[in-house]
Amino acid sequence: MKKFLFILLACTMSAAASYAQKGNNQVSIGAETNLFLSNGYSNIYNPGIGGNLKGLYGIGDASQLTLTVAYNAFSGKSSSQYGDQKLSLLPILAGYRYNLASGFYGEGQAGLATLTTKVTGFSFSQTNFAAAINVGYTISGFDLSIRYYTEGDVVSTFAARVAYNISLGGKK
Repeated sequence: MKKFLFILLACTMSAAASYAQKGNNQVSIGAETNLFLSNGYSNIYNPGIGGNLKGLYGIGDASQLTLTVAYNAFSGKSSSQYGDQKLSLLPILAGYRYNLASGFYGEGQAGLATLTTKVTGFSFSQTNFAAAINVGYTISGFDLSIRYYTEGDVVSTFAARVAYNISLGGKK
């Protein structure tokens, strides 16, 4: 899986760099915290932390296509019978971002995500369709956003993200 993510990142960065004059192309590196909104999961797991890498390919003055790879980890609540259990989410999402001149933006995303549950002697993984809606604000290279993320009937989260956007050239 690590090899796949590395190849995906290399392809995204190569594509963005080769078309650097078509729009605002960026790579965004971020950290986030997640809260489960699904009753079953929110009763069992503590808020999660994670990181993500996002490629942004400019397609005009205010629009960008996005590709995001993230990893989020959740630990079981010690007050539940699942206290020693770990859960991880690994979404890969493609999306469209519209940037306003004021620094605010909206973004929709869809893709696939792998949800893995681990406890001593047992591991379970499943891959699901995933979607997200992000609203954020960028200032001086920093990207602050909130997101609603869902895997349908499986799991839903609310996340807050802090990231830094690195320009790859193109329109400023």
